[in-house]
Amino acid sequence: MRPASAQYLQEELRLRGARSRVRAVLHPFWLDYGLGPESGIFEHTRYGGEPGKLEMEEGPFLFGSWTSPVMQAFSPCLDRVVPTWETAAHGMSVSVFLRGAAEAAQVAGATFIPLSPGKEAPLDPYFQVRVEFRSTTRCWAPDTLEEADGLTAIGVDWSGDPESDSFTGEEAFLGVIQGLRLKGLLSLPEAEILDPGEIRLELARDFSGLKTSSHRLKLDNRRSQWLPPNNKFYLVLLSQEEKLLDLYHGFILPDGQVEWLPLYEGVLFRVGELADGWQERHRAVLETRDWISHRLNQRLGAPTSEGERRPFMRGFYRARAELVEVTPAQITNPVKVGRGSATLRVLGTFRGDHDLTFLCQAETTGEVGTATFRWSTTGGQSWQETGLIATGPEAPVYLSQGLSVYWESGLGEDLISGDQFTFTAKAPRYRYRVFGAPFAAITTVYLNDEATWEGVVANPETGDLLVVGRSAQVSARVKKDNTTHPVDIIEDLLIEVGLGGAIHRDSFALARTLTPEYHIGVCFENVPASQALREILQRTLFDLWVDFGEIKIRAYLG
Repeated sequence: MRPASAQYLQEELRLRGARSRVRAVLHPFWLDYGLGPESGIFEHTRYGGEPGKLEMEEGPFLFGSWTSPVMQAFSPCLDRVVPTWETAAHGMSVSVFLRGAAEAAQVAGATFIPLSPGKEAPLDPYFQVRVEFRSTTRCWAPDTLEEADGLTAIGVDWSGDPESDSFTGEEAFLGVIQGLRLKGLLSLPEAEILDPGEIRLELARDFSGLKTSSHRLKLDNRRSQWLPPNNKFYLVLLSQEEKLLDLYHGFILPDGQVEWLPLYEGVLFRVGELADGWQERHRAVLETRDWISHRLNQRLGAPTSEGERRPFMRGFYRARAELVEVTPAQITNPVKVGRGSATLRVLGTFRGDHDLTFLCQAETTGEVGTATFRWSTTGGQSWQETGLIATGPEAPVYLSQGLSVYWESGLGEDLISGDQFTFTAKAPRYRYRVFGAPFAAITTVYLNDEATWEGVVANPETGDLLVVGRSAQVSARVKKDNTTHPVDIIEDLLIEVGLGGAIHRDSFALARTLTPEYHIGVCFENVPASQALREILQRTLFDLWVDFGEIKIRAYLG
């Protein structure tokens, strides 16, 4: 359960007189705050070349800033904003500020308020953003001793001492902010909420299936604010991407403040029961499904739009490889060393399972059909056969692994004793791929379930396995990364489907601490995230549940 203050609980227990409130918020609406080349006022800063990135100019500047143009939020109900950003600053602090007003001309007279990443802040119909970089290192050099203060270091001239050096701070301060985004929140007027509805939740008794909760929020539509096209339409000029609806229940406390308790977050999938005519009720109903179950129904390890396979893998896993390319056996052109005029020709298809270099050497001098030769696959260290007649194309001589040779006569003496002919027979190459690369390592390769590295070359970056000479059922034991603890894998899985913000960090950290030696590996491809979670939880000693929008986990210790 979400924690509530004692005053909230006191109001909730009142039999009469409690002043209840309800709040409904639609989000996200990503705001354009005007960052771009030559947009706004740059002071020792510049546009970083990508959305949301701003950086300091090169040089020993102790301060830099950027102030956006005055921007419009488009809807007066877009009243809250949640900023997010990342910084990469060396010796500098980065601050983001926001100010706004009801009219564009009034913004310049408003005061900038500091923003914090992930924290809500008020938003006006017209607003302006400012980013500041400030040096966190105090560097200066007074010209006279009288200008020095208590923090000034005084250097003494040690002339002639080779151990003494002088240093100057010529390195430029580094200041970068990136990924700066402003998520707008649209608070529906409480007076327009006709019926906050009820949250319907179903639960499978054996937890074998994922059941989704749903909600219907009934709203007033007398201003046609839910009927496009309409200049009062709440979603005008705003992105039509997936929207979430947050519901809060609150009480007015004795001090006049309102304490809100989040109850539900759902994905908006329909605005229904619209009516805007004579003798109609002028209503609209926002229908939503539970956000967490909606995300868990997304497919994990789904292929890209181009069909590229991208399984979700963590830790060690034995995965099957698929054949993606075959390179047939090849024979290089024979290379002759000697004074004879004959040319060696090779016939047949090489059937060997590894590369072989053949050497044919003339033993006697003579013409094709009378001279003799011998052949070797060890470079002449040993000979397979000797005294063979060097025949022509009418009677090729069989050597080995499906290959035969013959000679074509030339001008002059065909073969002279000692003439050598060398060629290489390359075995076929079979390229298999374990999808999910890059991998930290490929530790073992199995050909027809037998572990071997003979004739196998593995590339962890691409997941390719090159098998020389033979095709087989190929699999490999791969190490995707060092994420092997079940809690870490479950956390990565939730982040993969966009549920990182719903993770209850304390419970995950505790479960991880209580089971430090627990290690597994997983591979999921194109399956619902809920099914992947069930597969992990059925094989490990952990309980996972959702508590009012927070995903919690607990280790079973007996």
